[in-house]
Amino acid sequence: MGISDAINSAASALNAFGDRQAVTANNIANINTKGFLSTDANMSETVNGGVKVTLSQNPDSDGVDEAKEMVNMIINKAGVEANVKSVQTADKMLKTINKMV
Repeated sequence: MGISDAINSAASALNAFGDRQAVTANNIANINTKGFLSTDANMSETVNGGVKVTLSQNPDSDGVDEAKEMVNMIINKAGVEANVKSVQTADKMLKTINKMV
C-alpha cells in the first residue's frame, strides 16, 4: 500500500464516519417522535480498501435507544480522530520525501 492508497482509504473512512454521524444525529433528533424507526449505519470494507455505509431499519425496534446512540457518537469521534491522524502522518511523510528529493 502506497501513501496515496493510505490517504484514499482514510478519506473514504472519514466520509463513512460522517455519514454514520449524520444517521446518529437524525436518530437523536427524532427521539421523541412517535412511531419513528431508528436507522442503523453499518460500515464495511470495499474491495479497493475504501469504506462503505449500509443503512438499515428495524421495524420491530421500540424507538431510539439513547445509550446506543451515545456509544455510536463516541465510536464515530474516535474513528474520525484516527483517520485524521492517518492523513496527517501521510502528509508528513510526503513532506519528508519532498525534502529529500
